[in-house]
Amino acid sequence: MTQYNTTHSNITFPLLIDYVDALLPSLTTHVDAISSQPNDNAEVLWVLQDKEAQLAIEPQLNSHVINESHSSSTAHMQKPQIYTLSKLFHQSIPERYTLACFWLPTLSLELLQQYIPLLMRYRDLYAAHVLIALDNTVDLKAYGFTPFDVLSEQNLEDKAIDRAKSSVSDTSLDSATLWQFNLYDYKQLPNWLNADYWANPENWGKSRW
Repeated sequence: MTQYNTTHSNITFPLLIDYVDALLPSLTTHVDAISSQPNDNAEVLWVLQDKEAQLAIEPQLNSHVINESHSSSTAHMQKPQIYTLSKLFHQSIPERYTLACFWLPTLSLELLQQYIPLLMRYRDLYAAHVLIALDNTVDLKAYGFTPFDVLSEQNLEDKAIDRAKSSVSDTSLDSATLWQFNLYDYKQLPNWLNADYWANPENWGKSRW
């Protein structure tokens, strides 16, 4: 009998969409603030398990972008880049993204092992922030990812429930555990690693070096 990990809340695809909407503005601002170069990264990459999942979910993503663009006073939202795992794996010249979202709730552990190098490349090189939704039995802690519970955000949850009620896609209603990795804050800097502690400033003017 399969044992499921119940320590982390499940996330559905509609909820993930709303979380991305809430996360992206602050993430883009953060990337711009710490980079000395202009941020030329594309905004969001969505990665789906296979062609069947893409056919079911891609219309929802495109429709969401159109609706948000019409209802928002901000600039026009970029059309999302959408790939299957296989297509992304064989991409010869990868792009860089502000946020990469992997929606893989039905991916088996055995098949996941084939794509771990791909996930690592996007973790380390091609995305400032990575979100991966996987079956509850899969654990990514060994690869530096941390589980993240967005269900505590009640407003996001309510919006996702309303969206799910109107959805006709069973694929989008699958649930999974969400894992994340942020390239810029994955490691907390120790207290000593700043200019105040360099070269023993308390001894300045007291001794000859």
